[in-house]
Amino acid sequence: MWHPSKKMKRRHFVKACAVAAGVPHVVPASALGMDGATAPSERISMGLIGCGSHGSGWNLDRMFQNADQQVVAVCDVDAHRLAKAERKVNQHYSAKLGTPYHVETYGDFRDLINEKKIDAVDVATPDHWHVIPALMALKAGKHVICEKPLTLTVQEGRTLANVAKKSGLVFQTASENRSVEAYIRLIELVKAGVLGDIKHVKILLPPSNRHRRTADATITTPPKHLNYEMWQGQAPLMPYCASRVHYDFRWNLAYSGGVITDWGAHMIDLAHWATGQEHTGPVEVEGQGEFPPRDAVWNTAQKFHLNFRYASGLTTELFTDAPGLKFEGTNGWVLSRGWRAAPNSWKTNLPDLTAIQLPEEQRLRRPRTDGSGGEHMEFTDAIKQGRQPYAPAEIGHRTISVAHIGNIAMMTGRKLRWDPARELFPGDDEANALLNRKQREPWTIENVDSWLNVA
Repeated sequence: MWHPSKKMKRRHFVKACAVAAGVPHVVPASALGMDGATAPSERISMGLIGCGSHGSGWNLDRMFQNADQQVVAVCDVDAHRLAKAERKVNQHYSAKLGTPYHVETYGDFRDLINEKKIDAVDVATPDHWHVIPALMALKAGKHVICEKPLTLTVQEGRTLANVAKKSGLVFQTASENRSVEAYIRLIELVKAGVLGDIKHVKILLPPSNRHRRTADATITTPPKHLNYEMWQGQAPLMPYCASRVHYDFRWNLAYSGGVITDWGAHMIDLAHWATGQEHTGPVEVEGQGEFPPRDAVWNTAQKFHLNFRYASGLTTELFTDAPGLKFEGTNGWVLSRGWRAAPNSWKTNLPDLTAIQLPEEQRLRRPRTDGSGGEHMEFTDAIKQGRQPYAPAEIGHRTISVAHIGNIAMMTGRKLRWDPARELFPGDDEANALLNRKQREPWTIENVDSWLNVA
């Protein structure tokens, strides 16, 4: 089994993984004849699972810009979205090749993952469908890049992080902000001590359910082009209405955690990165939130204010406001929104923090990027260089666990102690019961192994 610490040429690595899985690796003929920046045998054959606005929009565009990736398969439970992605991929590569290109299409992620010519998968599904396909792909010997927020619950996140580590494969949480220069520079300055010791971080997120007045809660028959039963996956069966699916899944607790998990996955990650909390978590959480009725179509918290305390003494606040990050240190503070800063010793003529020159040893690594969406380039670089990317499963899991326990604190309505090593609330059965959810058959983690084609 290959391990990230050992460099290996991709063609040898893929062959090794294929042998371990009992299948040969086939470089698709369609890879031949593309631009010569990357040899066909060195390209990562990608399968996209989830062809919504982010999958077919942002992710496909990023993969098209990356010469190290080639999209060979797409999958969605919505036939209309699948057809749109199919047209987009075929048009892109046909124009690039000068000859017709035919991407494979699937309505079931299991069939895509069992396809032997695919090296890696991009999971761009709704949140409640992140972990199960990611686990299956890892068990099938494929690398994974998975959208944030990484998980629906803390316990499924621990399972995913453990399997990803044991696999020795590359797993990338799709945290694109880690490849955006402005954020890298901000984190770099904080880690270099420009603000002194960081005592407090404010994590500002936009209000949730902000389009609530336009929600269409009319119960109706699911459209024929949507496999609604499979779309619901592990969640309890609920009647179909337009505002429950696709983009709006974010505002229903059966499928997501609201803006705390959606935007929080970005901002909590950056706060952890800057303060060295990437592999741990807080030890205490309390806060309040405004929740609609639980049986509402959109029932995640609309407004909230949470406080966290870490063992190091660091405290953080997470609340609704205009999006941003504010780091408060012993020498002053900086707010990411507009790069406003107020060092305590500077009363007037605030210096331009972006102009501060740091010694080379204090500068962070810049991932290869096209200026935005460099998470895909980071992913393929990690595969080809034999290392883990900047946000492996463990980091993605630790990030979103903060959001999950924040939601739990608001639901219980009281201050909670948290043990980040054991990942539980000590002596609190009520809160611990919310760390996981019963998964609806057959869409359970326990069934993943039975779906693998081992022949």
